[in-house]
Amino acid sequence: MSDAKKVKRKAGRPKEKLSLNTDDILRVALRSFAKKGYGGVTLHALAKETGVADSLLHYHFGNKEELWKRSLKLVGDIIYKELDNLFRLINDMEGLEKLRLYNKKIVQVSAEYPEFQQVVVQEVFSDSGRSAWLIETLLQPTFQFMEDILIQEKQKGTIKDVPGATLNSFIIGSITTLFSRSFQMKIMYGIDSFDPSVVDSHADIINDLIFHGLMKD
Repeated sequence: MSDAKKVKRKAGRPKEKLSLNTDDILRVALRSFAKKGYGGVTLHALAKETGVADSLLHYHFGNKEELWKRSLKLVGDIIYKELDNLFRLINDMEGLEKLRLYNKKIVQVSAEYPEFQQVVVQEVFSDSGRSAWLIETLLQPTFQFMEDILIQEKQKGTIKDVPGATLNSFIIGSITTLFSRSFQMKIMYGIDSFDPSVVDSHADIINDLIFHGLMKD
């Protein structure tokens, strides 16, 4: 019998030829979900795009929905942390000034992470488990910074008593549409929504329009 015995490989973790950077995989996945929609993405196609074996992708992420959730949570957590850090710094400011800075930060992160906004736009129209998870896990905590300010300012009588759903739609929609519909903006107005000068101008104009509309006479 040959001394070179074949050793049967034990079941378990797939062998990795290269180290796997899960954050990089998640960012590629998020771009793919934004471009193709949830139904247009397969783990097999993502494996080919990232150069990772299908088995390794399944091992680390389980299934497509889990990969979708983790890709969104990666960026959603970054956005939340940026807002949390901002509000820790501006804790002593007046509510309306906090709202101005919140709006500006949302403009900036919308421009920085357009794939996140694109997936949000795709999902929140439907009544599904994915949509509910996205709203409850990522969107509500992010918008709560704004909601708290608006409730306080309405109670103080400094802004109009607009229904919460209308007010949220008015503020968030006016901020993010420029980026979630960037191709439309390019075709219709010939602008690059992600140009730094466009982003800065958008933040200033949106704040001006929002506050002129919200303030009581």
